[in-house]
Amino acid sequence: MGFEQLEQELENLLGQGGIQTLFQPIVDAREALVEGYEALSRGPSDSPLHPASVLFETAERCGRTLELENLCLRTTRASWTSTRRTQKLFVNVSPDNLLPGAYEHRLLEALLEDGAIAPGQVVVELSERYPALDMEELKRSLTWLKQSGFQVAIDDLGAGYSGLKLWSEVEPDYVKIDRHFVRDIHEDLVKREFVRSVMQLSSRLNCRVVAEGVERNGELELLRDLGVRYIQGFLFGRPRSVANANLEPLKAVSRMPENGTVSAASLVHHPPTLHGDNTLEEAWTMLQAQAGVFALPVLDDDGRALGLIHKWQILEAFGSTFGRSLNEKKPVKQMMKSDALLFEHDQPLEELSRRLTEDEDDYLRQHFLVTRDGFYEGMGATRALLKRMTEQRIEKARYANPLTLLPGNVPIHEEIESRLAEGAPFLMIYFDINAFKPLNDHLGFRTGDRLIVLLGRLLQQYFGKEGDMVGHLGGDDFIVFCDDIDHTVCSSTAVMDTFNAESRSVYRDEDRFRGFVRAEDRGGRVCNWPLATLAAGVIRVSPESVMDTEEVVHRAAEAKKASKPAEWCDTTPELCQVS
Repeated sequence: MGFEQLEQELENLLGQGGIQTLFQPIVDAREALVEGYEALSRGPSDSPLHPASVLFETAERCGRTLELENLCLRTTRASWTSTRRTQKLFVNVSPDNLLPGAYEHRLLEALLEDGAIAPGQVVVELSERYPALDMEELKRSLTWLKQSGFQVAIDDLGAGYSGLKLWSEVEPDYVKIDRHFVRDIHEDLVKREFVRSVMQLSSRLNCRVVAEGVERNGELELLRDLGVRYIQGFLFGRPRSVANANLEPLKAVSRMPENGTVSAASLVHHPPTLHGDNTLEEAWTMLQAQAGVFALPVLDDDGRALGLIHKWQILEAFGSTFGRSLNEKKPVKQMMKSDALLFEHDQPLEELSRRLTEDEDDYLRQHFLVTRDGFYEGMGATRALLKRMTEQRIEKARYANPLTLLPGNVPIHEEIESRLAEGAPFLMIYFDINAFKPLNDHLGFRTGDRLIVLLGRLLQQYFGKEGDMVGHLGGDDFIVFCDDIDHTVCSSTAVMDTFNAESRSVYRDEDRFRGFVRAEDRGGRVCNWPLATLAAGVIRVSPESVMDTEEVVHRAAEAKKASKPAEWCDTTPELCQVS
């Protein structure tokens, strides 16, 4: 069909309507629920404009994109309100149609008509495929949108022109990774590293990541191991006129590792596999065809791992006089290493590292096998594990407090966000030192640092139970996370008693004898200050609590403040319960 005919079809469609709205689910893979639905527009089923690509390309060539998008939004509003869904609605808008004059009075007007849809329910998607002509104007428009309650997403990340620049300029609530980087990601190291980089950046920019185009369980499993929480693709539902989702695929894969734990599955790659009865000649041919592959997994009839055959083993067998003719027809099961280390796909990397380094063999194994319920899943390289562990330690060190080496502000906030997302109740204790400033002024900063280090050591000593985490906000302020109230009370009391006793050693004999030090207060007045003691305030955060990260920290700080003695008396403060 010629362009003139497509132009006439568009004219008829804009005049008479006929847009179809389809909905595709976006799933929260951690909580096994639907985060929202993306509205997708199509032309009439009997029209050449039915495919979205033809429909929007024709509108762009005719200079009528804004008219078409407004028609799509009006149709979306009618279709969405009839579903009575309460999840988020993702709608696509071209960046240039958000510029002043185009959007302030017209764009999204149809969507919000009659107040049927609240702005807070709408996520406006900007495609990275189409660069905005005026970024500064676009930023001003997006600021207005966010102030009005809308959320913003960047669509097709990695597929278009503007790349990370658009991300840094827009500061979106969601970033959607283009399907190209998702397709067969469990078999492609480059795609895996791209997504890993996006996840690291998103955690720092407080942005949610959505992986588009997920169609296979292997893709879903790998994405979840990388920490991707929000998933969109045919695996959970094709675009339909009825907004629904199939969550059954979540039952086929393991839970996402909690608290950011990365598992063995994230290291998996998929070289060709051998059967135990394959010959050494067949194994050699496969190894020659695979550049950079130095070992192949050997499986039995059921797909269970038997061991590994290494390239050096075959070279050794073929290298002697008549070695090739004598050995090439032998089955690989006669020569393979049957003592290969096996790890289940959901085992944490720390456990892999421990087992590899504790192995009593004289050599460090270069490869290991990953299984799922005992069946072969893929192969991992020790070098990749060591690299990942190093990256994690460097990342942890970047945000550690330099004095105590405990996790600092960023990890503490990430821990709060993670626990809030899990929905399980937890306890948070805020510790600081009473009369710390006069101690610093009177005895010097080096002595003050000694007390801070002492407190950090005691907190790690008494809060080492599974589920505990100790963090150092800075100065003499520490945060501890716990799950058990009895453990919290007993350990907090032990920390305070021990600290109050051991901290006396930093004072001079005359200060200890009289029980106070003379030092200036913040107003410059000389006062008698009691010796340093410890204050602790605790709050309990439950699933019913409607709090964000900043409010949790604020409530804990208020609890700590309430626990301090009204008069600077040298007594052990009680834990202050705040509901």
